[in-house]
Amino acid sequence: MKKLSFKILLSISLSASLFQSCSKSEIIDLDPQFNLVDNPKSLDEVESVLLGAYVGFRGANYYGSGSGTGGGWSMMPDVLGDDMFETTLSLANSRVMSTWTYDVSTGQVASFFQSPYAVVQRSNIVLREAKKYLGPNTVDRVNSALGQSYLVRAWAHFDVFRYFAPFYDRNSTTNLALPYIRETDAEVITPDFKPSRLNNQQFYNRLFADLDSAIKYLGLVDLQPGGRSIPFMDLAAAYGLKARVSLYAQDWQGVVNNATQALSLRPVMDGVADPDGFVGMYQNTNDGEIIWNVQFETNQSGPTFLVYFATNGRSYFRPSPQLAVGAGNSGLIRSNDIRFFSNFTQAGANLNITKYQGKFNFNENSVVSNGNANFIAMRAGEMLVSRAEAYARLGGALNETRAQNDLNELKDKRMLTFTPVTATGQDLITECLNERRRELFAEGHRFFDLKRTTRTISRPSPCGTANSPVSNCTLSPTAREWALPIPEVETRTNSNMIQNEGYN
Repeated sequence: MKKLSFKILLSISLSASLFQSCSKSEIIDLDPQFNLVDNPKSLDEVESVLLGAYVGFRGANYYGSGSGTGGGWSMMPDVLGDDMFETTLSLANSRVMSTWTYDVSTGQVASFFQSPYAVVQRSNIVLREAKKYLGPNTVDRVNSALGQSYLVRAWAHFDVFRYFAPFYDRNSTTNLALPYIRETDAEVITPDFKPSRLNNQQFYNRLFADLDSAIKYLGLVDLQPGGRSIPFMDLAAAYGLKARVSLYAQDWQGVVNNATQALSLRPVMDGVADPDGFVGMYQNTNDGEIIWNVQFETNQSGPTFLVYFATNGRSYFRPSPQLAVGAGNSGLIRSNDIRFFSNFTQAGANLNITKYQGKFNFNENSVVSNGNANFIAMRAGEMLVSRAEAYARLGGALNETRAQNDLNELKDKRMLTFTPVTATGQDLITECLNERRRELFAEGHRFFDLKRTTRTISRPSPCGTANSPVSNCTLSPTAREWALPIPEVETRTNSNMIQNEGYN
């Protein structure tokens, strides 16, 4: 493959073990086989490239995190929003992010831009090469590789779009999205390849086309016979991502249709009836209602380290009091809710965010958690709250009843006691957004949910007080910081890469 001048697509040398089945060990244990910039020479090597794409998702600046850094699509959206506040114990490694003071030279912003495109490049190698090995005995393997790669490519492109596109409107031909790099682009690139930002309509068109292709191919295979596909994306994930994208595009009927399909493949679990199973989803002891999660093992910088250092109990961030308090008697998530115990551990009058604290290690001196937990990138609860919101926004008596039913079903499976939802109109939409905030805390949604609904961020106390070093407490809907700046390294390398407004 020719060297690319597009900075994010420069030589990708990560290698991976052969992609043979869906066991946990094979998504984790890497045995270098070949360089990904070379053309794969067999279907085994094509599948190995696909495995490398999955490995890219767990990078410290994608779904993983370092000590007080990273977590771009896991914990960072809650840090950027109003669900977490920085403590005086923070290392301040991500303060430039939490205070919205990032600029074109911010290292984390550059990593957030580059990491998804590295995943895209690996998926493109698979899409370019897999069909070469189609034969009577390889049909399922090729279909599986193609379906997953279309979905992986769509997933990574949508993630970078959520951060760097200023607006999410589906049909705009003037608002800029991002480059959408396909395998056909990789076939014709030259050393001077300098992709341009597509407009929103063009970007969404390519995104939905990839999702439709993923659904077509994944509908032909059973990715993990006899069980749930957790480390690899399957048909449920394809419908789930199409529902998620449709929510941002305000295609409410599309949300309903695709979320319903995903829920038919992965139903919502009853956390009240099985509290250990619900909490176990986040501690790697139960599959629960997982649609897809990112696998982490020892020393792989799992999702927790941006906000909570599990091995010594150090909290860099705590939950906003709007969300929950130590006593469990106020805020959106209270002690009558299984989500209180899956998200938090009480530490005196405070709460530690221990959702991904991992397994416990016992020794003669102490009992500590190791921070080795997978990140749940999609699960059934998201599908139910998304569908409820879509029904509410469609409006009319029947759809509002359906929205109420979805909310009440979720509450019944999460809360010991609750008042059934009977609201209509805007009050019902507000109920949906509140329930979404409860359900998806620390799962990579809050900042983007505020952005897509054009709301103001208003962080309550202790923001701006001695208890928290965060000084920026309000972000208006028109602020430039809702879209991250295109990194300077990209605009310098590629003259076609237009900077977001306000960062020039």
